[in-house]
Amino acid sequence: MLRFTCRAWLLLLVSLLAVIQVTYAQDRRDDVSYELGNIDAVAIDSAAFESETAGCEDVKYLKCSTNCEVEGGWPGTNLLAGCRSRLQQSGITFSGKSTHFGFRKEGGVFTSALPPFTPGDGFKYTGRGEYDCLIDLEKFGGLPHGKLLIRAEHWYGEFGSGNLNTGSLTPAVFPTFLPVNFDDPGVPVITNFLFTQPLSEKLILFAGKSDVLGSTDQDIFAGGDGTDQFVNQALIANPAFLVAMPYTSFSAGVAMPRKWGGMAGFVRDPQDRTKDFFRFDDLFSKGVIVGGEVKVKTNLFSKPGEQHIGGVWKHVDLPDLSSVAGPLGQYPYPSAEPGPATIKDSYTIYYGFDQYLWMYSNEPRRGWGMFGRGSVSDGNPSPFEYFLSAGIGGDSPFRKGDTFGIGWYHNGTTSQLGPGLEALFGPQKGEGVELFYNFQVTRCINVSPDFQYIKPGFGAIADDSFVYGMRVNMKL
Repeated sequence: MLRFTCRAWLLLLVSLLAVIQVTYAQDRRDDVSYELGNIDAVAIDSAAFESETAGCEDVKYLKCSTNCEVEGGWPGTNLLAGCRSRLQQSGITFSGKSTHFGFRKEGGVFTSALPPFTPGDGFKYTGRGEYDCLIDLEKFGGLPHGKLLIRAEHWYGEFGSGNLNTGSLTPAVFPTFLPVNFDDPGVPVITNFLFTQPLSEKLILFAGKSDVLGSTDQDIFAGGDGTDQFVNQALIANPAFLVAMPYTSFSAGVAMPRKWGGMAGFVRDPQDRTKDFFRFDDLFSKGVIVGGEVKVKTNLFSKPGEQHIGGVWKHVDLPDLSSVAGPLGQYPYPSAEPGPATIKDSYTIYYGFDQYLWMYSNEPRRGWGMFGRGSVSDGNPSPFEYFLSAGIGGDSPFRKGDTFGIGWYHNGTTSQLGPGLEALFGPQKGEGVELFYNFQVTRCINVSPDFQYIKPGFGAIADDSFVYGMRVNMKL
């Protein structure tokens, strides 16, 4: 019954897309730039690309692509800029980035534990590439203002950089786990093949294969995918609802921007599709993940901000932590096989905010402020009962183009572990602090020193640890 309902919902969505041409053509405008806020990353990305007047300064927290060839950066690439300009006029916009992580850990896991938690200090290197192609479907004879986002990603070096060796449930350098493709370093995988279609300025539909980062519980000063701001998972997105969430899978939903903020909702197939494309024959055969969010713009202290509240419900078989006798599955996908019992339903309810405290005069959208997140979860099968984070960040007051962030998080580890896991790991309330400063070397190259102090969530196998290193991000 559940699979039939999900597929019926998908059929309805496709039917809506098919009649858009008639509905939207009645009120078509040649120059459309939607004011979407930060409701859903998919819709926002499309709108940012669509607006020809929106520069990187206007949408810099929304995965904006910098035109490096025109405004500094790589020398001798004006020919490439001309090719890119001609492609964009034809309806194809290309962007990309190459990010390099070099980090060292000291402390953390001190005793031989079950994988992936193993002892050992040392320096680790991981590289990650992301390449985006946004196709304007209207210019290819498709639907008015429709977009198709195709994204390829790959990693190289050491997958995960060994940073689970801190003994924390939240990886210290989370982007080094992405894309989740353990066995094929350097091999690109398609993580997004996503259609976005506005029905109007107040209703946007999206459907297709998409990755989960940047789409839910996002703050201006703490979010994204770990290539521009914080790198610890706890300060990128709420870790509670990311547990057992596939990095890339089929999803569909709606974003409804309003002047006061907006609403968004989605349904997601719980099967990870990193290594394959679409298999409609088993869509939603393992369950379903449903989420929604309401966001409200604020103007406290006469400065912009926002607050949001949302939730994620998973109807998926996950291990009952009170009966699991051995280790869980490989992060971030707990396996349903280790324990004799599973739990079908789980939930996370979350709240977040960001608020500018200082704005630089005559420079719109430049400033710094504070952010915060909080959530409550079921505690079983989720390993978190609650989660808190807070900090400050934004544009540096010392040098134009630089950004910074200081964040703190607290993981309320579950108290419902079975006796085997309780004795093995000794769970406790984990927390940590992260500081980064992002130097803009050129308009296309950023260098970010990063320092973290981590109190582990597994007290029986790990001590406090320090993680420090450098991130270099190059935009294409």
